[in-house]
Amino acid sequence: MLFGHSQSNNLAGEHILLITEFRQGTPCWFELSSTDTDASFRFYEAVFGWQRSDMDLGPVGIYSFLSNANGSIGAFCSMQEEQKTQGVPSHWAVYFSVDDCDAMTQRAAELGGAVIVHPMDVSGHGRLSVISDPTGAVFCLWQSKSTEGGNFVMNEDFAIGWVELATRETNMAREFYSALFGWVYSESPLPMLDSASYSEISVGDNRFGGILPMSAEWGNTPAHWAIYILVPDVEACIAQALKAGGQHPVPAFDVPKVGRIAMISDPTGAHCYIIRLNQ
Repeated sequence: MLFGHSQSNNLAGEHILLITEFRQGTPCWFELSSTDTDASFRFYEAVFGWQRSDMDLGPVGIYSFLSNANGSIGAFCSMQEEQKTQGVPSHWAVYFSVDDCDAMTQRAAELGGAVIVHPMDVSGHGRLSVISDPTGAVFCLWQSKSTEGGNFVMNEDFAIGWVELATRETNMAREFYSALFGWVYSESPLPMLDSASYSEISVGDNRFGGILPMSAEWGNTPAHWAIYILVPDVEACIAQALKAGGQHPVPAFDVPKVGRIAMISDPTGAHCYIIRLNQ
């Protein structure tokens, strides 16, 4: 379930399909926590053609793996009742691979992060924890017991191809993740924000995400991680999303040398970006 370190990718369109190896600090899994799992699945099935495979975890409930035509792209599960009571909206979580979940969780706390869920074993498959970075964005750590990537896919149509941290404290975020994962950044200007830049994230020769500064237009939206799903036709996906009961909160826009992007949300309110890369 992890990002292959022997290959490279970026938002401008270098593609990796089947993930075969593990590398610390790279995205390794994507998980939707939903207030209505059936409604969410019907949406993603209609928009992206995803299929599901359910696993009964007993008292924990049903955990559903999502797949496209070539392999697994993530999973979804029902949100915990405590979170529902607190008004937590449906959301996508980004997992990052680590070699030692306990040590990295402790390191994250030392660097100013907050431990939301302490390291715990997951059905013999691995060990995870949930962290809030110093800017308030939540992410997960995952230590797999397997050394193989299985049939996890990224960077193809109808799969995740990019992750992005939106935060108002970009310097603080860069310092935290660099110290935790060893991330290296390359900066590019943002035409819409004259004094700001976009930070592309790399581990070794792998570019897999970015850090986006949040402007006043974001209002009270908290810092958060988001996923980008590659699609062949943005407008067609928007139309299908609306037909399937979703929303289109951010109009489609073009990014020079990258592609066409839009935001959609499922009927429970979980947001994701869709992107058609320039050829």
